[in-house]
Amino acid sequence: MIGKCAFMLALRTVGRGWPRSENQYSWRLRDSPPLPHHPHFNGKAVRRIMLRSHPHPPGTHVRVPSRRLLMAAVSVAIATGGFLVPVQASANGQPWMDKDQSPSARADELLAAMTLSDKVNMLHGVDTSQSPVPTVGYIAPIPRLNVPGITMTDGPAGVRDGSDKSTALPSPSAEAASFDPKVAQAYGSALGGDARALGQDQVFGPGMNIQRVPTNGRNFEYYSEDPYLSGTMAGADVRGIQSHGVIATVKHYVANNQETDRTTVSANMDDRTLHEIYEKNFDVAIADGNPGSVMCSYNKINDVYACDNSETLGSLRSQLGFTGFVVSDYPATHATSSIKDGLNVELPTGVFNTQANVQAALDRGSITVADIDDRVRETLTVLFKFGLFDRDSTARGTIDQSADNAAAQRIETQSAVLLKNQGNVLPLGSSTQKIAVIGAPAKTSAQGGGSSQVDPLSTDNAYDAIVSRAGSSATVSYADGSDTDQAAAAAKSADVALVFVKDDESEGGDRPDLRLPGKQDALISAVAAANPHTVVVLQTGSAVLMPWLDKVSGVLQTWYPGARGGAATAQLLWGDANPSGKLPQTWPASNKQTPAGTQAQYPGINDEGDYSEGIYVGYRWYDKNNQTPLFPFGYGLSYTGFRYSDLTLQHSSGTSGDPVTVSFKVTNTGDRAGAEAPQLYVSKPDTLAPTPPRELGAFTKVQLAPHQTKTVTLTVNPRELSYWDSGAQAFTVQDGSYTIAVGGSSASLPLHATYRVGKTDGPVRADVSALPGIVSPGTTYTVTTKVSNLSDYTFTTAALKVSAPAGWSVTPQTRSIGTVRAGQQAASQTFKVTVPADAKPGQATFSVTLSGMMNGKSRSVTQTQRPNVPFASMAAAADTVGVSDDTNPGAGNFDGGGYSYSAQSLAADGVLPGGTVKVGTAQTVFPSQAPGTADAVSASGQVIKVSGTGKALVVLGSAHNGSARGTLKATFTDGTSADVPIDFSDWFNNTPTGLSSIVATGQWNQPNGGTWQHDVSLYGEVYPLPAGKTLAYITMPTVGNMNLFSVSTDNPGPLPTAPAGQSFASAANNVAVSDDSDPAAGDFDGSGNSFSAQALAATGITPGGPVTVDGTQLTFPPQAPGQPDAVAAGGQTLTVGGTGHKITLITAADNGDVPAFLQVNYTDGTSDLFPIDVADWYSNMPAAGGSLVATTVWNQKPGNNTPHSVSLYGLTIDTGASNSKTITSITLPTDGRLKVFAASVHS
Repeated sequence: MIGKCAFMLALRTVGRGWPRSENQYSWRLRDSPPLPHHPHFNGKAVRRIMLRSHPHPPGTHVRVPSRRLLMAAVSVAIATGGFLVPVQASANGQPWMDKDQSPSARADELLAAMTLSDKVNMLHGVDTSQSPVPTVGYIAPIPRLNVPGITMTDGPAGVRDGSDKSTALPSPSAEAASFDPKVAQAYGSALGGDARALGQDQVFGPGMNIQRVPTNGRNFEYYSEDPYLSGTMAGADVRGIQSHGVIATVKHYVANNQETDRTTVSANMDDRTLHEIYEKNFDVAIADGNPGSVMCSYNKINDVYACDNSETLGSLRSQLGFTGFVVSDYPATHATSSIKDGLNVELPTGVFNTQANVQAALDRGSITVADIDDRVRETLTVLFKFGLFDRDSTARGTIDQSADNAAAQRIETQSAVLLKNQGNVLPLGSSTQKIAVIGAPAKTSAQGGGSSQVDPLSTDNAYDAIVSRAGSSATVSYADGSDTDQAAAAAKSADVALVFVKDDESEGGDRPDLRLPGKQDALISAVAAANPHTVVVLQTGSAVLMPWLDKVSGVLQTWYPGARGGAATAQLLWGDANPSGKLPQTWPASNKQTPAGTQAQYPGINDEGDYSEGIYVGYRWYDKNNQTPLFPFGYGLSYTGFRYSDLTLQHSSGTSGDPVTVSFKVTNTGDRAGAEAPQLYVSKPDTLAPTPPRELGAFTKVQLAPHQTKTVTLTVNPRELSYWDSGAQAFTVQDGSYTIAVGGSSASLPLHATYRVGKTDGPVRADVSALPGIVSPGTTYTVTTKVSNLSDYTFTTAALKVSAPAGWSVTPQTRSIGTVRAGQQAASQTFKVTVPADAKPGQATFSVTLSGMMNGKSRSVTQTQRPNVPFASMAAAADTVGVSDDTNPGAGNFDGGGYSYSAQSLAADGVLPGGTVKVGTAQTVFPSQAPGTADAVSASGQVIKVSGTGKALVVLGSAHNGSARGTLKATFTDGTSADVPIDFSDWFNNTPTGLSSIVATGQWNQPNGGTWQHDVSLYGEVYPLPAGKTLAYITMPTVGNMNLFSVSTDNPGPLPTAPAGQSFASAANNVAVSDDSDPAAGDFDGSGNSFSAQALAATGITPGGPVTVDGTQLTFPPQAPGQPDAVAAGGQTLTVGGTGHKITLITAADNGDVPAFLQVNYTDGTSDLFPIDVADWYSNMPAAGGSLVATTVWNQKPGNNTPHSVSLYGLTIDTGASNSKTITSITLPTDGRLKVFAASVHS
């Protein structure tokens, strides 16, 4: 290690930079800067991405340009951990600067010296303009206490700090395909080294969500469908990153398995599925890698947002053993109370965890100082552990580009998967003299899009590498594939045709299906017809369909191959490297062959995703249902062969706590050296719970010379032999027979052996009867706990401890448990639980803990319930000062930034404290609180008592810091409930959504000293309720940037008489369909894209022709392609034909889903409103209540070259079978993104 003086002298050579102006408030709903150009990344209100705008003027960024330390001594210091040199010596009164103490001791000392303001500084990021180096995230320093600033960068596939170039590594899906933790550790080391050289303290990676949905746009940056493989590779990657003193951040915790509706969808699953599949990968990675940080995700888990989820964040520490700090995705926070739930740092900047909001949360008791201390202590401990207090965190070195490129090439050669090699078409040899290289991807370097897309220092391409490797004696021709005939001609005259194809995976959206984009499938088929020696080289992030598989001789999957993917591909094609990768996911044979194959499962209905497949994800589902995929999990060929033999097991005592040692031999049967990845699968008994036919329990990678045999030994840990028992809240090994199978893939397992576990010490279950979800103050409930002993030992001194909120009374009604004998014996105890009349409103924690002794060991099980104590009224729940008086604007804080509605401006529009407010033909009452006092409720899942009867629910409110959408639950006195979609625009935008209308617009009140004048709006929404119901409670959505002033029932007056309707043909104002010969004539989406007339005709849809939707026949517009044929919704009234009580539409939306109200008009002059939700044509998945009419390739604006599928949808509205009125017309909403082609009335 170099000395302090030399090291510090080197650091002084680092320059500082100069400022440049950028938009300070460019918000991102991802863990990165904005994505590169994409047809739907166009700044519009795309629901899948939902880019936010911030209501404050732009500021100034200060960026520091790249500076490199040229002193070799610094490189040595970084490489060997020589960063542990204090920037400042331990100062008087600052004992935490003594690096000889433990990290936890130093953290406690620093925490004791911090003010509340200092602590809040650690709870959120700040604008990256404050960082001394380019970065995507930054926690501000506290110089007074020697607390350093923390720089953060994206990093699943290479450092992406928004400015610097770095090494583009192969996609993480390629890393996983190596089936080799040593490769993963080398991958992480290259990434961590680059991050350290660029002055980054923390890397947002690896990404490790389970590949539940094959079309997930981010599967390329995730590892696998299998949690054990995913966790093992992630743990090794983390070790590599952190070997450079850089904090790794495993993400996205938890169940972030789709990009469609990723910020709003709820992943709804049972407890076992959560623990065995979606948390287990994090569990393994934490145990193997000990990451310093975890990033929580956008989505909800069982209707609670991940970053506000006390259940999953609590499990992260209590069950998974995580000891680091949790950061949010960008932005994925919804309430300041997330501090109590377990979130340490809100990113990218503070919205909820600001000084003012934290103080307000303390004042109302939703968090405590102890909660803050816990979160800050956890963060500081990691920072001390990684030496950030003891080095200059702005020091920058030089990326070793040569070493990184060599590493990237090695990783790729060990990760590529040979999928087909008929007739040993590969490897190529000296006899291959004429080579046709076909496809534009051969001359590019493929990457996935989004936060993992690297600005590479350098790249190569396969074409140049092939030319070089083939040598001067060979002829290499090239065709880009745009002309199929030309490509086929080139292939016909060649000895071998190499066809390069790719997919387009990206953060922000899912793939429409598993087909290769554009006309690539047709290209492959044409080339294969011209030359039987056709090899397809795939550059895809994950699975694709192969309708041409039986026509080609070879298929090589190279993933997104990284900086030296071209050179690696040439090595693999000529056999200089022998393919040894294995598929880390199952490749379906069709789009429908997937565990999440229904709309309810994916993408979900009304933002509710049903994980009804449970633990049967990936190959578990295929095996359970006897489905044959295109390629099985773990599959991969080689240029040599391998034989497995001589399996032996060692399982010493036959009890549940013992690992199993498995040995076997692998022989290379060929004449080439090669590597094989033996995989061990476990088949468990299903005595107590159903289990998959087999699950991966261990794997390794073994290198073998020609004809060499090696003995391989694998150890299966008890966790891989267990299942999650929800009643016991523990992983449990069952009694019974276990089968160990070993082989080269999940579908090729030649070796089998069985052993028996005859004596287990679990589970002991505590099944607690549930309290109601909403408990009434002053009410007594009966709770019974049944204790079941399913082990082979007696459970003694068993006792139950009930924990309830202060003031609640718990009285046992039966005697305590005592002893529960072995052999599935049971006992129970009953308690009376009384909720006091003055119980504190909010979510209460009620738990029952069973404790006792078994086999000489203490055992305990805790079951927790979280019933809600309702607030007595909206006024009682008010926690936000939304309205201030013009004489005291500083009293208001509607948006968390000190801005509020002006009482005087609202009054000018007739909105007064306690006054009636009209919303359409309905009305509600504005809060009666005086300006400057809490009058609005920030939506964070509160249950509020709201009583009344009526045909409609009237909601008054708005959003800030972007639009806000969520589901309010209305609970009725009969115990039933209804979901009410709330969709408010940003108050700053002054434009309502399709579900709402403007109630008032006027100047806002600014914080003291503010000078920015702007109008803001208050919105209202009316939603129909089921007839004959009495409302009892509402449950607010958890959408922290939504504030509601009033929620009440009403019987709205009749809607205004609609004007006379016009025909669809006369109202048509949008050219939705164009001819392929003139695509420029169409403009469905405002960006020059349209439906293809020829592609629609291929599905049977022609101008003036019949279209069947939901069993009803409609007529498609008769206009010729290139003429106005659809109606862009702008409040038009359209005449509809037919008789009956149902209306069916042909429709689609652009630039995001459109939730809105459709007005149905009758001949008697009355009208009704019906909620509709129309999906984006680009998503190819109907919204709730809709159906798919046709999916075709689109026509693009000339100059664009992004092939994609788009869809028409059907939608049927039922006005009620008892409705005797005659429908005459419909009035469209006023959202031009919604297009309607045709409508028909029927029964």
